[in-house]
This record gives sequence, C-alpha cells and structure tokens, in this order.
Amino acid sequence: MSNFVSHGDEASLRTNWVAVAVLILAAVAAAFQIGKAPAALPVIRGELGLSLDQGVWVISIFNLLGITLGMVAGALGDRLGHRRLIVVGFLAMAVASFAGAGSSGFTLLLLSRVLEGFGFIVVASVAPPMFLAASAPRHHRLIFGLYSGYWPAGVAAMILVTPVVMEAIGWRGLWAINGVLMLLVLTLVLFVTQPASTHATPPPFLQALRTFTRIGPMTLALTFGAYSSIHVTVIALLPTFYIEAGFVGLGMASVLTALVAVVNVGGNVIAGIAMHRGGARWFLVIGSFALIIASAMLMYDDGLSFGVRLSAAIFLSFIAGMIPACLFVATSIVAPSPSFVGATTGLMMQGSQLGQLIGPVAMAWVVTNLGGWNFAPVPLVVAAVIGSALMLVLRQIETRQLNQA
Repeated sequence: MSNFVSHGDEASLRTNWVAVAVLILAAVAAAFQIGKAPAALPVIRGELGLSLDQGVWVISIFNLLGITLGMVAGALGDRLGHRRLIVVGFLAMAVASFAGAGSSGFTLLLLSRVLEGFGFIVVASVAPPMFLAASAPRHHRLIFGLYSGYWPAGVAAMILVTPVVMEAIGWRGLWAINGVLMLLVLTLVLFVTQPASTHATPPPFLQALRTFTRIGPMTLALTFGAYSSIHVTVIALLPTFYIEAGFVGLGMASVLTALVAVVNVGGNVIAGIAMHRGGARWFLVIGSFALIIASAMLMYDDGLSFGVRLSAAIFLSFIAGMIPACLFVATSIVAPSPSFVGATTGLMMQGSQLGQLIGPVAMAWVVTNLGGWNFAPVPLVVAAVIGSALMLVLRQIETRQLNQA
C-alpha cells in the first residue's frame, strides 16, 4: 500500500509487531511537541517577556502548518519514501527543540516551533503508510485503532510531565530533553524498519498533489476535521471552563484535563477491536457523534453536579476516540491508488488541523457572545451533525470504490 515495500510483497507480508509498536511510540513522541507548549507557556512568557498574543502563536503555529503542509508532506513521502521522510521529520523536531532551548526572544522561539510543526506533520502523515507496509491486511484495522490514540496519549503525558520537569530543570531543559528523545526514537525507527524496495516505482509528486481534488480524500479530511474540532476544543478550553465556573483551581484543572484527554485512547483501542471483529465503521462513527451530542449537553448543563458534568466530559472524550480509528482505516480505501495513501493521510491531517483551529475559536465566540458556557454545546453539536452527514457520504464513496476494485 505504499512505496515502503513492493506491492508484490504485500500479500505474503507478516505483521512486524515490533515495528508497529515503535512506530506508535514515534507518533506519541511527536505529539509531545504539541503538549509541551501549553503547560510551559506561562513560564516562557515571564522569562522572555512575551505578550499573550505572542504566546498564543507559540502554540497555534502547529495548526497553521498542518493546514498548509499536511498533504504536501504525505505526497513527498509517497514520492521520496516514507522511511526517508520520517528521518527528516524527527531530525527537524530534534534541531528545533535544541534551537528553542537556546532561544533568547520571540522570533527564534517561533521559528523553532515552525520547524517542530513541520517535523510533526511529516511524521503524522507518513507513519500510516509505514504501518500498512509493516503489517498484514488482516491486522490493519486493529493497528490503526491502536495508532490513532497517539495524539491524546502524547499530549496528556506531556501535560502531566511538564510541570515536574520544569520544576527540576526549567522549560529550556524540557525542550532539550525533547530534542534528545527525538534522536533516540529516530534511532529505534531506523533499527526496526527496512528501506523501501528498489523496484517500487514512486508516483509523480504533482500527481499525488491532485489528491486534493478527489471527492473521497476530501470528504475524509472534512469528516476528520469535524471530529478534531470537537475533541480538541473540549480539551483546549476545559481548564478555562472549570476555573471560570469555580469548580477547581489551575493545578487540579490541568490534572482533570489530562485525564479527559487520555481516555480518548481507550476509544481508539475499542474501535480497533470492533473493526477487527467486523464492526461497521460508518455505524461506529455516526453512533459516536450521536453520543457526543448527548454528552456535550450534560457537560455544560449548570443544573447538574460537577461530578456528573466531569463524567460527561470523560465519556465524550472516550467515545470520540472511536472516530479517528475508523477514519484512519479509510485512507487506503479512498486513496486514488495504493501509491497515494501518504498524500491522502496528509490531506486528512490538514482537515484535522483545520478543525483544531476553527473549533476553539467558534466555542470562544459562542460563549462570549451568546451568554456564557450554557451555550458551549452549540458548536459541538453543529460539528457532530456535519460529521455524521459527511460519514454517510463517505460510506457511499467507499462502497462505490470497493465495487469498482
């Protein structure tokens, strides 16, 4: 399904579970670069004298890079080789982390975050084709279920670890440790994976970019965007919501946010198991969106106790985890050809980043202009309805393409 191995080898390929485990670890480590910034931001702003607007850019630059470069990164992987490009991604994150650790002002720090964002989107785009190449087809759904939890796992782990590490060695030490970690993970990836087959013909780069014009990949990207706009918005604004509502202080809000984020991994795993046993992906996705709507209504209902509302937030994150696992599997189905799985995955990452950018802004506007947190479910419900409709369209596209295969 990629140029990582020859197509002739795929039918007899056995799953390399060591390579699968290391690639999942690699994606989680890449997600550390997202999670390290929010918790460290107050300290960074104080030391470098950054305004709030500048501080927000240190975090949000990841989203802008993903929106613009996701499919390009995937297409480059299809053309140049996924293993080769993942090396570039990890080296970029390592160099950026070391540069960020030594930055003395906003400009260098922001540039380092740009490079980190580039490295992250490269890894996120080329890892799925590498999974397909390293595993037997019968295990693809299970593996994607495990893999799709990389984002919440990496972010939640870093949210919890960052305060402890910064207390010991400061935010610069945290950045430097991440740089070393990127080099160690890269070494593991190179050790457990094999170079691409020399007789595999890479697709033309410009042809891969035309994936953007195909209805299947575009629908998949927008569906993933609907999901990410929900989950990331809930996680990003949960501390603010809990503090403004007077439920808990900053420290406990961070712990609870990490808990809500990490349970998303459980949904990923359950979806992978369900699909491996023959569960219908479209049903899992639409059912998850429906339960998200119900959970959101409970989560922001000020007539309920904090315990009930926290439970609703935990359940929302858990059930939302079913969705990315199902959508990752679709990349190899809706891709224009097996050679363009990387480009299709990259386009899906662009949709994810777009949702992450729009979602929090939409909720902040609703809460500010419509009368408080009671109206917070509105953008979540809208996104869930849109996502469900897109999934029905995606189901028809998949059915048509499978019938033509």
